[in-house]
Amino acid sequence: MENVDGAYERAKNGELLFGTIDTWLVWKMTQGRVHITDYTNASRTMLFNIHELEWDQKILDAFNIPRAILPTVRPSSEVYGQTNIGGKGGTRIPIAGMAGDQQAALYGQLCVQPGMAKNTYGTGCFLLMNTGKKAKISDHGLLTTIACGPHGEVNYALEGAVFMAGASIQWLRDELKLIDNANDSEYFANKVKNNNGVYVVPALTGLGAPYWDPYARGAIFGLTRGANRNHIIRANIRIYCLPNS
Repeated sequence: MENVDGAYERAKNGELLFGTIDTWLVWKMTQGRVHITDYTNASRTMLFNIHELEWDQKILDAFNIPRAILPTVRPSSEVYGQTNIGGKGGTRIPIAGMAGDQQAALYGQLCVQPGMAKNTYGTGCFLLMNTGKKAKISDHGLLTTIACGPHGEVNYALEGAVFMAGASIQWLRDELKLIDNANDSEYFANKVKNNNGVYVVPALTGLGAPYWDPYARGAIFGLTRGANRNHIIRANIRIYCLPNS
């Protein structure tokens, strides 16, 4: 807005709109009739007050963001509108739910009651535990975030993230060239009985929970003349388990 003439005024007048990916999808599916997001996605923008469940005016003022540019925030489960695929007279299908990826995973694995938790392994590892109607503050470096209750209402959760999981296998394949395919990692890791004292710090994109240090950098420790490719691969796989424990 600062770099385009007239953009800020247009934003204040509601002529320019902001949204997360769910906002864009609903906007496109309804041919621009619905400009919304849900609580879980709004919470990821860092502009949303997760306790008052509304856009945080103090943060908006600090960053000079017009409120008119932001989507309406709705619960994760209700009918937001209908698709209009194909234009006038097109296919009409109710759009009845949306959620951020990890909150959707928590709900999809039926962790809808306080104390229920899930851990998703993919590019990274993401542990979420439903804490119910009240936001809990962790003593161990976990984030407080929004989750979905049994009927799509707002619950809260504690979240921990490990940024490098499957992505570390990609690193072994694409950058170190230790394997040709991701599936090879298991084969080579099983060719040795242990990691032979080799340890990998998976801070290739910083460290997640409980340190949240974007400036941390990765390292391989314990290398000796007895260490080989298989030990490094096995140690790399072990990093999924150690941070999550």
